[in-house]
Amino acid sequence: MDERLQAYLDGEISLAELPPELRERAGEWDRLVNRLRAAGPAGAPLGLERRILEAVTPPRRRPGWLDWLLRPRQVRISPLAAVAAAALVLAVAVRPWSGGGPVGGDAEVAGHVYVQFTVEAPGAASVHLAGDFSDWQPGVALADPDGDGVWTGRAALEPGVHEYMFVLDGTEWMPDPNASTFTDDGFGQRNSVVAVAPLNGT
Repeated sequence: MDERLQAYLDGEISLAELPPELRERAGEWDRLVNRLRAAGPAGAPLGLERRILEAVTPPRRRPGWLDWLLRPRQVRISPLAAVAAAALVLAVAVRPWSGGGPVGGDAEVAGHVYVQFTVEAPGAASVHLAGDFSDWQPGVALADPDGDGVWTGRAALEPGVHEYMFVLDGTEWMPDPNASTFTDDGFGQRNSVVAVAPLNGT
């Protein structure tokens, strides 16, 4: 996708700043995003059920010993112990943590919307999702738990227009046959396109 068109879709430049040849495409994306907003979200965000239950469940009364433990107290720490504790916190903060699983788990991702991807690939041993949101790295694994050949998975995407493809068995790149829009990838193939509207409608 043209960088100027992407900048417009991200709200970085106005329609008037686009060259005439890109304004028509920008209008097409605007109409697509407006249709999605009018349709409303396709499903509830991940973790919504847990958050609702937490909101309606009355808080448990803490036992007295817990109140005693949590009561503020004045604590004196030697300067040497304070330096050691600060060094430990710093070491933990800069440690390179490994990833915690595929995108779209229970963790909230600020400013992102969870999007469900589904594709029929009965002969595949693995299916991954790749797109401009992952620098075209097939990092989001889809699952087929019942073995019926229908692979599905969720990815947390920023609002906007994204191009993507499925990667079968690590080598075969395939556009989404269920996508409503496609775009030329510049190499004689086409990428699937998904428009993600913000959940709050802004």
